[in-house]
Order: sequence, then structure tokens, then C-alpha cells
Amino acid sequence: MGQEGEGRSLLKAVTFKTVTMPTPNSTETLMTKVFGTKNAPNQRVSESLDYEPVQNKIFYERMKTAKKERHLFGYTGHTLAKFIITMVSGILTGMFAVALSTCVGDLFAWKNKFVQELLNDPGEHRVFVAYVWHCAYSCLLVSVAVALVQYWAPQAAGAGVTLVMAYLNGNHVPNLLRLRTLVAKLIGTICAVGAGLPMGPEGPMVHIGACLASVITYAQLTCLRTGRWLSCFGRRGKTREAQIAEKMKVLDDIVSDSDHREFVSAGVAAGISAAFGAPIGGVLFAMEEACSFWNRRTSWRCFLAAVCSTFTLTQLSRDAQHGMISFTGVHAYENRDWIMQLPFILINAGIAGLLGAAFNSMRMWLWRLRASKTRHVLRIAEVIGLAFMVVTCGFFFTWSAGKCIPKNPEWGEEYGIRFQCEEGEHNDLATLFLSGSHHTIVSLFSMGHNPGQAYVPHFTQGSLVLFVVFYLIFMSVGAGVAIPGGLFMPSIMVGAAWGGLWGSTLRSWIPQWNIQPGVYGVMAASSVLAGVFRSNVSLVVLVMEGTRGIDFMWGIILSVVIANWVAHHIHHDGVYESELERIGNLYFLRDEPPHRLHTVTAEMIMATQVVGFRPVESVANVLAALYSTTHNGFPIAFMSEGDAPIRHARGGSYGSLVSLAQLGMIGGNTGAPPHESSPGAVQLAAGNAAKTVESAAAMAATTVTGAATAAATELTAAAAGSSGPAGGTVMTVEGGRLEGVVLRSQLLVLLQRRHFCDQHGRPIGREYNEKEEIELEVSQVSQHASA
Repeated sequence: MGQEGEGRSLLKAVTFKTVTMPTPNSTETLMTKVFGTKNAPNQRVSESLDYEPVQNKIFYERMKTAKKERHLFGYTGHTLAKFIITMVSGILTGMFAVALSTCVGDLFAWKNKFVQELLNDPGEHRVFVAYVWHCAYSCLLVSVAVALVQYWAPQAAGAGVTLVMAYLNGNHVPNLLRLRTLVAKLIGTICAVGAGLPMGPEGPMVHIGACLASVITYAQLTCLRTGRWLSCFGRRGKTREAQIAEKMKVLDDIVSDSDHREFVSAGVAAGISAAFGAPIGGVLFAMEEACSFWNRRTSWRCFLAAVCSTFTLTQLSRDAQHGMISFTGVHAYENRDWIMQLPFILINAGIAGLLGAAFNSMRMWLWRLRASKTRHVLRIAEVIGLAFMVVTCGFFFTWSAGKCIPKNPEWGEEYGIRFQCEEGEHNDLATLFLSGSHHTIVSLFSMGHNPGQAYVPHFTQGSLVLFVVFYLIFMSVGAGVAIPGGLFMPSIMVGAAWGGLWGSTLRSWIPQWNIQPGVYGVMAASSVLAGVFRSNVSLVVLVMEGTRGIDFMWGIILSVVIANWVAHHIHHDGVYESELERIGNLYFLRDEPPHRLHTVTAEMIMATQVVGFRPVESVANVLAALYSTTHNGFPIAFMSEGDAPIRHARGGSYGSLVSLAQLGMIGGNTGAPPHESSPGAVQLAAGNAAKTVESAAAMAATTVTGAATAAATELTAAAAGSSGPAGGTVMTVEGGRLEGVVLRSQLLVLLQRRHFCDQHGRPIGREYNEKEEIELEVSQVSQHASA
């Protein structure tokens, strides 16, 4: 085969598109980068992470070396290092939670103070001036957040819990846990919540915790070692060798995908614990929702990280001393009260579950109206339109339907918007729509009275009806926009408003009963959470720890059960599961298989004539298989006497083989001295084919022409049988012993690095060097970590 033919074949074999950098004179490319394109990227099957140890020669050599290197009382210090990583992840997550909460609180305090000053001016158009200023303020903040997502860190959109779940389930999600995603997530969440959008910081805190654990584990913070702060945020101006060197792991010799999974799981628990001030609830959330794999070691690390984050939160934040959403002003129910009000509690939980299911249904219906992720201008317009709609409705309903009610003295100056009311009063709709969600939730939970005190309502029933309806609509519209933000706080807000409305109505009907509207608000908030997320145990513990409402445990548990049952009959999946199905290119294995699979046998789904390789295969055959197939995994079969041979076949695709395992233990004396023999084979040894993902394929694609030229110059295509498009033969496995699976990206890296051998598996053209083999493995893993 000629050099040009083999080079073209190798280029065609790359299923990942080569990224062409735009030139300053390329107006079309620049416009595309700014405004986006109508053509959405083709969905591709994501590669899986390797949670099992790679059984190869290098692995065993490392194990032997580790046994000899005992430095600390007979231990290598790896356990202590992992212990420190877990604690540091929790502490930093708590600090990030305090910083986020403080920034959002300061933004709301400054904004509301300035709006009230504008409303106090004697001008005729003071309400309109305040409205215009508020619109400009909110639109500016959300523009910053959406620009960060669309142009810098696309994986920072939304809450991030869905993609973290997919990662912990075994999917490699590029750029999900990088430093730039962490920065964009923090800044974007501050801007989104501070602008008054119906979003909360709880979901993003899960993603932030996972990012912090990953960043600490891997050497992403190269600026701390080199002093080059700009090197933390990009690769521009660096050589490829420098990029690979900077992506080395801090603990490369001990941190595998399985270890990294445990650290990310701990980060998830730390994030949700810091959001609610609930360490036990954070561990249960990680176990029930996020993690697909759970053992004693994972639970210990999650618990340690959650405790560290909560302790840091309580030390740095005064509001977290008694729970992030703790409340006062209501007294506990007696046993007689629970029994007498049981029918009302069931109605409260059932309607709240319907609200959660309605949110999921509206969110899924709005998917068809969403702009494509590549339409940058439309995605930005969606977010700005949402901010404009929220502010407009808030001011309109405040001006037209808001009621001036005496302000609760316990609120102080931090909460309650007077708008155009007299001193000592507040406009209830202005307080609901324009104030921070945290203070509003606490106020709704506090609707009640202590023994011996009279009940004074601080929100009218009509205002609560308007707020529940329109806030649910805003929440549904904002669930899919390109901006960081979570759904925990909006769900609690809708539930608290509905519960307060139902409790106030009951109190007006039966004034002699001990009915506390705030207690109904707590139970309804738990019910809406159950209807949206479909969790059980973790939600109950999160609400009880976050509110310090252990006295209302029975009502919370009953409400969660009823809401789950009601919502399940309307919308089967929770928000995370349905979101994973919508993404389409991520695999998520549920706890239980669908009913239709109960009668399906392996024979019905197995592929025949599977394209595969021998332990030592010719370059031409490898190129032919890469060109004529689209799937990412190829089996490696060892043929012995009596087995059916690997048959030759015409070029073409013979179905998909999902990459479920990395290349395993394959024979071949890689340590033998070089031997000149048939120069037409490439060794697919486990030592060379280590863990690699799509980013490695992208790296290989940029230099694949040189690799193809070198392969054509130094090697001859020894192809037999039917010739494929690359001049080689597509091989189908029909017998032999399965030795492992090699990924398409691994093959590209091997070809690009020119790791060739003879028919016996001995390297040609280079001396075998174990250090070079380890460097190859590290570079592949580093590409995996940086993606």
C-alpha cells in the first residue's frame, strides 16, 4: 500500500472529527463560534471508565515494587494520602458553600436596598424606573453566567447532578470535572441565584464537590507548582509534551479509576451536606441517588468528607449553626393532633406530589421547544428572556395584587420588601417574588404560633395562590436553560408555599384546632421533593437535618411516601433518570432491568461475525477494521489448536460491541530484546493499551497523518484474504479464547506512538524500555484525566 492511500485510510478511520482552529481572516468560522450553528453535533457513544484493575505486566511490576517501598511504619503512605485527600475535599467544599451563600446574600441585600431607594423617590414613574433597573441588573448577571457556559465551560450548565451520576455509573463525560468547569459553576450559580431566577445552589454544590475532589486528585492545579496561574485554565501556547506533563496525576501510582470514583462520591456527599448542613443526609443522598457502586470504604470516605464540609460550614457561617433552613415560631404536634389531621395531611401530600409530577411533565414538554446547544445566541436569549419574565411578573403582580401586611418583627431588616407600603408593613407578593429563596422558605416554614400567642398571617391566601402557580411555571421553564442552577430550593419553595396556603385555609375553616401552616409547609416541601426526584430515605433525612424538625418526622415520612406513590402513577421517572435518557449518548444502568428484558436471552441480542483482532495483528488489518466499523471496542482472541480461526470478511460494520472492559492479560514477551522479523505487525499488548478515552483519540487525530506515513514507510501490509478499504483485511472472531478488549482510541494512540513489533510480539525499531512503557500508560491516563 502506498503512503498516501494508507494515510487517507487512517484519517478516515478516525471517527472523532479533527478540530480546525479558525484563522483571524476566517469570518465564517468566527461568526459560527459567536452565534453558533444550526447543525447539532452527532451523538456519539461515550466510552466507559475502567473500574477494574488492568491486569498486565506493568501492573504486577508496580505491585511488587510497592511491597518493597515501605516508608512509614511498614506502610507506603498511600492510605494516609487518600485520607488527606478526602478531608481536604470536604473542607474546601464547605468553604465554597460559605462563599457561595455569602455572595448570593450580599447581592440580594444590595439589590433590594437599591430598589427600595428608587421606590422611595417622589417621582411619578418610580415603580417603572425600579422595574427597568431590576431588569437590567438581572439580565446582566444571567448574561455573564450563560456566556461562561456557552463559550467556556458547557458542562457547567444545569445542576450537574445528572452528569455526575452518569460518571459514577461508568460513563466518561469529557470536561465534566475540570477546573474551568468548577470556576464556571461557582460564578454562574452566584449570578443565576443572585439574579432572582427560580434556581438554587444545592444541585450545583454536588457538582462543585465532585469537581473539587477530582481537581485535588489530579494535578490540574499546575499553577501551584509552576507559578503560572494562567496555565490552570487552558492549553494555549503550550507544546504537546508540556500539556501531557502538566496533566500528570498527583498520585499517579495509586489513583486509578476506581479510587477516583470513590473521591468523586465523597465530593458528592460533601456538596449536598454543605448545601443543607446535613452530613447524614449527604451520605444517604450519595448512596441512594448518585452512586451506582457502594461498599464500606466508599461509605467511610463519603461520611468523612460530609462531616468535614458540615463542620467547616458551621464554623464559618452563623446561619448554619442550627440547619440551613431551620425555622421557629411553631410548636410540636401531640399524638392526638396527628390523628385528627391525618386526612388533611394526606391531601396536602397528594397535591404536593401532583405539583412535582406536573413540573416533570412540563419540563419534558418544553424540551421540544429548546434551542440546540450549538445555537449560542438563542441559548443566551432563552436565559435573558427567563430573567425578564420573572422580573416582569414579579413587579406586575406586586403592583396589582400585592397586599400591605404588618411585617413580622423577627424578620429584622434583612427580609421583607416594603415596596409602596407604610413603615412597619411589607408587600407580601414583593417579598415572595423579589426576595432571596432561603429567607422566604424559612418565613413560610415559620407560619404558626407558639402556645399562648395569637396567629398572625404574614402572607395572604390569594398571594400564595399566585405565587405557587407562576413560580411552578418559572421553575419548569428554567430547568433546561444554559445556566448553572439546581432544583432543590425551587421545589422546596413551591411546596412550602402550597403547604402554607393549605394550612392557612384549614385554620380559617377550623380555628379551634391546633393547625400550624408552617408544619404543612414542611411536609408539602418534602412531598414536592419526592415528586420531583423520587428519592425516599435521603430526602427525609435531608429535610429533618436541614430544618432541625425532628418533631415532625412522622408527618415528613408519611408525606414522602404518599407523594412518591401519587407522582409514580403520573410520571414514572424522576428528574435525573429522565434527563439521562434525554441526553441519549450516556448509558445508565438502573437498579432493576425493564420488564421487557425478563424474557430476552443473550442469544437474541448477541452480534455475529464480531470484528476483532489477534494478540499480534498487522497494521493493514487494524486500519481496515478502523475504517469499516463505527463501534469503539474490539475483542482480542487467542487462537489455539482446534479452535476455529479468525475469519476474513469484507469491509463493513458487523454491529456494535460496547466497550465494557479494557484490554486484559495478553501473551507476548514484551521484555525480549529487539528482533528483526516481519515488519508488518503491531502488538496490542496490555502494557501499551492502557486506559484511554475520546480525548486520546482527538490527540491522535491531530497527528495521525504522520503516524500513517511512518507506518507506510517502515511497514508492509501483509494482508491475506479479501482486501478491505485500507488494503488490509477485516477480521471476524468465531473462535478462540477471549483475552480482552481494545478500544478504538487505544489503537489510535498506539499507531500515533508507532509502537510496532514482529510476529512474536517483540518490539522492532526501538529498544524495550519499561520506563517508556510506563510513560505511555501515564500519558494515556493523563489524557483521560484532562478530558
